[in-house]
Amino acid sequence: MAEPDTPDDELLTAYLDGELPSDERIRIDARLEHEPLLAARIDRLRRAGEGVGPALAMLAGSAPEARLRLMLAEQLTAMTATPAAPKKERRPSFGLADLARPWRPAVALASFVIVALVAGGIGYGLALRRTEAPAEQETWLQAVAEYWRFTTAETLALVPSPDLAARQLQLASSALGLPLTSGAITAGDPAFRGAQLYAFKGKPLVQIAYLDTDYGPIAFCIIRNGSPKDVEPDATEIEGFSVVHWQEDGFGRMLIGRAPVARLEALASRLRAEAGQGA
Repeated sequence: MAEPDTPDDELLTAYLDGELPSDERIRIDARLEHEPLLAARIDRLRRAGEGVGPALAMLAGSAPEARLRLMLAEQLTAMTATPAAPKKERRPSFGLADLARPWRPAVALASFVIVALVAGGIGYGLALRRTEAPAEQETWLQAVAEYWRFTTAETLALVPSPDLAARQLQLASSALGLPLTSGAITAGDPAFRGAQLYAFKGKPLVQIAYLDTDYGPIAFCIIRNGSPKDVEPDATEIEGFSVVHWQEDGFGRMLIGRAPVARLEALASRLRAEAGQGA
């Protein structure tokens, strides 16, 4: 079950960079052992950071700084090589007009260089934000797919006792505010392997695990997202998994696994029928 003090991305980034105090790092290490959603978030931040280097390399390769500096140097060389026009003898004087007149082209070009470099800095910031965007736009479907990567047949090898299964479903029902009965959820094939309660962005998320004889682990997930719009089941692929997802009565639902889409669609139809379209 997810702890209420979920670390933010800034804290997890400091963890990845080795900048946390030892006691804080030890606390997060301990939580990683039993919080797959937290592990998935850290893995996602680590993979997002790996894209920064190539982005900066691409930016550096296209930056006009070197060319602009060369243009400035050529302009200054041309100006110093131009013979000065004969001057009439007069009393030496020095004013702003005299200062600006000979250096006006250089000042304009230098200003162009500065503006271009500042623009390059802005582009650098935008490149960084683009690498961070996937984490900000992450959906609950993506979050489930990322931590489901760590689930194997061995993970679901143990069959929960009837008493444990009933208590797990009761806990999940209370968190969701949605009845989850064994008759509606444990279809028998694939075999029921327990229900666990998580949270995604403050919303309760229940995972009901199955072990399919032919295709391995399959998860049926339900989130209370409050969306008023019902959406019929739709199939997609996320992180190499087949996914069938739909929306009913303020709850999002999904089936995910390495089974063919047809297998998940058939299971979705059965779950909807057995639950009376309420779970």
